[in-house]
Amino acid sequence: EVIKDYRFYILSLNMLAGPWIITGIFVYQSFISDAKLWSSFAIPKAFMVYSITSILSLILSGFLVDKFTSRRLVPIVNIPLLLSMVTLFTFQNEISAYIFLGLIGASNGLANILGSSTWAEIYGVKYIGSIKALTTALMVFSTAFGTAFFGILIDKGFSVENIAFISGAYIVFSLLLLVMFRKNIEPIKLSN
Repeated sequence: EVIKDYRFYILSLNMLAGPWIITGIFVYQSFISDAKLWSSFAIPKAFMVYSITSILSLILSGFLVDKFTSRRLVPIVNIPLLLSMVTLFTFQNEISAYIFLGLIGASNGLANILGSSTWAEIYGVKYIGSIKALTTALMVFSTAFGTAFFGILIDKGFSVENIAFISGAYIVFSLLLLVMFRKNIEPIKLSN
């Protein structure tokens, strides 16, 4: 029933943005550093900011889900990721690596909590194991896709800014779909 529900695909487009974009960035971080003329240690040092913002957003998102529900919060999950793509697209200074990875960490922390609680809120917990197995398989596929997709773009001569723009456009597209259908994302009862 879940795979027949169009809302599942709209939510999945949003939930899968992080895994494919973030994995592509992590795998090709040396390409990003070279293209931006950053030192080879700029991104590895910025991972501390990524870790801090990820932990803080994990803690905060648990509180926010309890207060507002996942369905209301899911539209904001990729806003920090979008801002990170804007940062990558716009700025050249090495300090932007810290902002860029900090925003990615914030989005990652939000996604980790909302990725589970949203499915439980919408479809209930009776079949949550099957739903999580499906979404985890899609997430694993998306990480492989991100690595391959970024690699193909790099091989074709796309710049870091082009890749950031494409990634940002995907986030905006999936977010617009979610906002358009947000009122339809209400809990349903799956049949036995």
